[in-house]
Amino acid sequence: MHIFKYAVILFAAVILDISNSLAQSDKNYNSLIPHLQAFAEISSVTGREDAAAAYIRSLLPDADVKTDKLGNLILTIGSGSPKKLITAPLDEPGYVISQIQEDGYLRLAPIGFGHAGNLYHQFLQGHEVVITTEKGPLTGVSTVRSMHYERLRIILESSKTPFTWHEAFVDVGESSEKGVAQKNIKLLDPVTLNKKVSIINNTMMAAPAMKTKSAAIALAAVANSIREKDIKGTVVIAWTTLELINGKGLEAVINTHGPFDEIHRFNRFLESDNLAANTLLTNGRSFNSDVNYADVKPSIPFGNRASTVNFDELNVYEIGLPGLYEHTPVEMVAISDVEHLADYWLRVVGGKNKSNDLPAVKTEIPGATYRTFNDEHNVVSELVARYGVSSDEGQVREHILTQLPDWAKPDVDSEGNIRLSFGQGDEHIVFVAHMDETGYIVDSITDDGKLVLGTKGGMLQWLWEAQPALIHVSNQPIPGVFEPRKDYKTAEARALPSDLTVFAGFDSKSEALAAGIKIGSTTVTMPKKMIRLSENRAAARGFDDRVGSAALLMSLKDLNPAELDRRVTFVWSTAEEIGLTGSSYAAKDLTDADIVYPIDTYVSSDDPYTDETFANMPLGDGAVIRVLESINYVSRKNLRAVQDLAAKNAIKTQYGMTSGGTDGQAFLGYGIPSIPLSWPGRYSHSPVEAMDYRDMNNLVKLIQAIIHE
Repeated sequence: MHIFKYAVILFAAVILDISNSLAQSDKNYNSLIPHLQAFAEISSVTGREDAAAAYIRSLLPDADVKTDKLGNLILTIGSGSPKKLITAPLDEPGYVISQIQEDGYLRLAPIGFGHAGNLYHQFLQGHEVVITTEKGPLTGVSTVRSMHYERLRIILESSKTPFTWHEAFVDVGESSEKGVAQKNIKLLDPVTLNKKVSIINNTMMAAPAMKTKSAAIALAAVANSIREKDIKGTVVIAWTTLELINGKGLEAVINTHGPFDEIHRFNRFLESDNLAANTLLTNGRSFNSDVNYADVKPSIPFGNRASTVNFDELNVYEIGLPGLYEHTPVEMVAISDVEHLADYWLRVVGGKNKSNDLPAVKTEIPGATYRTFNDEHNVVSELVARYGVSSDEGQVREHILTQLPDWAKPDVDSEGNIRLSFGQGDEHIVFVAHMDETGYIVDSITDDGKLVLGTKGGMLQWLWEAQPALIHVSNQPIPGVFEPRKDYKTAEARALPSDLTVFAGFDSKSEALAAGIKIGSTTVTMPKKMIRLSENRAAARGFDDRVGSAALLMSLKDLNPAELDRRVTFVWSTAEEIGLTGSSYAAKDLTDADIVYPIDTYVSSDDPYTDETFANMPLGDGAVIRVLESINYVSRKNLRAVQDLAAKNAIKTQYGMTSGGTDGQAFLGYGIPSIPLSWPGRYSHSPVEAMDYRDMNNLVKLIQAIIHE
């Protein structure tokens, strides 16, 4: 439609194979790259840095790394003078759960500082989040109003000022406070985005807090390289906690392990976009004249109250990494700059062995075990995993064709629709679900290689801003990032001022074209994966209309066409989101149909927002008959017939009105009644559409009952 197996080290299984997929431009990158990716995926909200600390500790299994009472990791090498401290923080900005509502939604509040820029909180809206509970991580979604109701609102979402944390709700798939408690979610549990790392052109990485994460890994590489016999005096290496809430982690290290002749501190707030230029950032003081520096002032000063350390009296050298899109979910660093930072720190201590080889970390992927709906989940998740922006549905079509029963003899027409006819008799009924999803197409390419995008379908486009991107070319997708607007730190509007652009590491238009980008046909999406929110519910981008496509597939299970006394045609259509193109073509050949049943999402107002006065079809209460939509009004007779059939077969159904249209519109022009059948869905045309398996199963049963009636 128009977990609780908790690894000591979180999310690092990618280490086992990521190196094989990357071009190695320097032998020293071999072990840094997978660790940069794995560590960037770990949530380490200030004050809750345990998982990050555990990861760093695992990289130094033979070192005498101590953990103090504040959670700092401290490694001391050598003895005597001079005494030097090298330090990088473990923490990152984030949120805590500030309220658990009776209806199961969670409210958030930011913790500490570092949430820089007017759009920082907006980048959370409509995306997956990770809640770090005492028993392990859980995934939820930050909710967003459904796109389909935008034109019906008194105050348009697109007319508002930037989204703030006060507006945020988190959906964890539960409908009550008790259900939330059963998941071991508690007040003040930390929350971050579900991190998705982008590797750009095999030379850059993008993720939330990527600069800070990179510094911690670079420091681990240095610690792994230092040999006591090669250094003079004492080197203390510290990965510190609490920097963004009170700064006491670093203070404690200075007070308990000092005094120091030199302190070399990584400062995340030193900023420059001059990537891969063999340049590090300083705050006016440089340590070694052999290194290229750029002097910059911190974008945010450290202002910790009641400090027990007078930093102005200490010999402090601050060092920083250049980065693009700083303080966004796609904060980007050059891998060569991370290597350069490690080299710099090695010079600081006088180390001689340049070795960034870090051990692979044995990890266990965290996850929950669910008792029910596993077959349903597998069918839908395999469809969700295929990308298919309108007019580029090939992956979805190929998969559906492989899932049809042995007796099926499908046809693919010139518009790319799949048609499957079976049964016999005078009556002819048609079911239509669409294969396409909303997304983007490359409209043009700038001289410096940026891709300028046009829309395919209706979306709240700011939800894609500053997020990972996939560019779909013939061989395999090219990773990129949806760039934030130029003024993202000072923007005063929620909506984008211009077209979205994608950066994928191309330096010129010719380079982008040589990579297979085709203006007017190459499609662009963001990475997606179906996630289970709870026993009954799941979320993903593209449920509209992968759930409908899955429902048709599941309704064919155990079906014997020879037993039917009516003709049935299933159509999996193309380009529904951009004008019902596929179904309009198919309808011309199906004018003998008696009724068409479009199978598409019902955009429900069963969400945390209370100002929508219609379409409140609760998730979990059954399939939905879309009686009234923007382009259709089902007759009382046809409504009653479906309701009676559902009652006869003990199928839970609801009925109501919603906004938007379906593929049935194409058939109405030939005098064929359209009775849209649906499941209630939340957060339409967003990256986190949500549904309930119970509703999908009732929809499948209803389709089967209609076929056999």
